[in-house]
Amino acid sequence: MSFLSRRDTRLANCIVNPGVVGHTFVSLLSSIVIAISLFLSKPCLADWPGLLGVNRDGKASRESQLVDSLMGKPEIVWQIPAGQGYAGASVIDGKVCLFDRDGSQDRVRLVQLTDGKVLWTKTIPARYSGGIDTDKGPRCVPTLLEKSVVVYSASGDISALAMNDGSIRWTRKLKDEYKGDDGFFGAGSSPLSFGNKLIVNVGGKKAGIVCLNADTGTTIWQSTQADASYASPIRIQTATSEQIVVPTRYTTYGLDVENGKELWSTSFGQRGPTVNAATPIALGDERIFLTASYGIGNLVLQPSKNAVRVVEKGSRLSSQYATPILLNNKIFGSDGREDYADGSYKCLSADSEKVEWEQRDMPICHSIGISDKLLLVGIDGRLWSLDTSANKFAPFWMSSLPAGNYRSMPAYEGAFLITRSSQTWLAVRLGKP
Repeated sequence: MSFLSRRDTRLANCIVNPGVVGHTFVSLLSSIVIAISLFLSKPCLADWPGLLGVNRDGKASRESQLVDSLMGKPEIVWQIPAGQGYAGASVIDGKVCLFDRDGSQDRVRLVQLTDGKVLWTKTIPARYSGGIDTDKGPRCVPTLLEKSVVVYSASGDISALAMNDGSIRWTRKLKDEYKGDDGFFGAGSSPLSFGNKLIVNVGGKKAGIVCLNADTGTTIWQSTQADASYASPIRIQTATSEQIVVPTRYTTYGLDVENGKELWSTSFGQRGPTVNAATPIALGDERIFLTASYGIGNLVLQPSKNAVRVVEKGSRLSSQYATPILLNNKIFGSDGREDYADGSYKCLSADSEKVEWEQRDMPICHSIGISDKLLLVGIDGRLWSLDTSANKFAPFWMSSLPAGNYRSMPAYEGAFLITRSSQTWLAVRLGKP
């Protein structure tokens, strides 16, 4: 993600002198200032600068578009050979960052969005030796900042590269430093960035969650001793505080943004061959939605400053790793497990415990909101554009990508879907030229 720019900081810091006005007004104004700060901390450009886009909610920028109809296969604008890994792409200022593994090296490439021209390539020694999955490449989506590309490898090494030429600004072996292990699949929780902070779900015995200075890589704070998950942190605003929500292996935490203090926690996950891999989503009314497979199900939580209330605990949606999306006050997402081939796609009410509809016999799908439409990218390469106002699974059109496995999280910017199969990075035009 990206974040409060220097020119916007002046406005965010314009807080009224408490001696001039009453306490109630100051409290109200402070809440407004926090909300403005959150808003201003989003990039102004039409980008997809990290996991799940600008706001880490799966929604493309307002400038992005999706065609109303599509006959046949979509236009492939460019293709680039891909190495090992499941890391998705990210986009900023018309540039796409690709992160994969080539032999013994993790590889970062910056390419032009419109034609795939490689602007620079940087390799970093890869140390991950593999786990349950034989793939040894990175899992985490790169985070693009104003001047840096931040990558987090499967071995738990984090590096900041210069945006202009790929030179290394700083690097740290976080899992080694904080005594973390590889888990089932290596490090797979994409860092969260805002302001000058990077929040990393390290999962170490010395620290489970670490906040770094994005400019220098130094530690700002550290919190918990929780094992890492494959879900990623999000940033939320309650009526009284700004918080970081971090799903770890067995517990989801709400942490203070400034110092990492634990504000609340709740059990989510279970022991055994299970993972938490879907990122939480904000539902409005200060609620958040968590989902996991392996018999875990879903939670709706309502955090406050120092506590959390469980609004719903159920099994309406059990996602193995695909993050759902909130559109038109409905939750859309994949249910089931890839390895069991029992997937379905569901639409849930965000205000009740109702399942609006379910489409069975579906692949696991990544969900992208583009204006009032929903684009599904199946891991088998099938594509659907859905009507989110319909009371059933109602595609505007269906199509497909070249044969391959599309497990990696896609990005969407302007008129382009950027994704990767097991063999190829590709940009596909799904908007008007």
